[in-house]
Amino acid sequence: MSKIFLFFPLLLLAISPQYWSIDDIIYLKKDYPVIYKINYNNNTYILKFRWTLYKNKGIVMLYNYNNFPYQNILYKTAQLNGFKHYITINDSIKSPYFMIYFRDFQKGIAKFEFLIYNPTMNIQIDINEPRYRKRKWVEKLQPLYQKAFEREIK
Repeated sequence: MSKIFLFFPLLLLAISPQYWSIDDIIYLKKDYPVIYKINYNNNTYILKFRWTLYKNKGIVMLYNYNNFPYQNILYKTAQLNGFKHYITINDSIKSPYFMIYFRDFQKGIAKFEFLIYNPTMNIQIDINEPRYRKRKWVEKLQPLYQKAFEREIK
């Protein structure tokens, strides 16, 4: 029993707000792209993502990191609601990474949480549209069609 009491404070420390150097909540409608520019060690890494289908409580998410495309299906359950990607590949235990979590879906708008783990706190981010952080602004957006999306990404 005493082992549980010793482990519990360590668990609280691991999930404390200090763990994530960046915690960003965004709202997206179908096919609206969000583009993050991640500045780390004098390099800029580009992350583009959007969601394209919500069916059976799962959301199909397309993302592109450093010109390499990926696709995930995310659910709201704890084991399937997010993914992790390293910002750079190196052998350090303290390698920075980002995580994207699917948090909610209501009225055609998906809520995502974008987190960055960076113990050295030397990462800066820029987002293509800061108003994606405001649900009321996203609600007013018109549906976006594929041709408009292709024009946005180039």
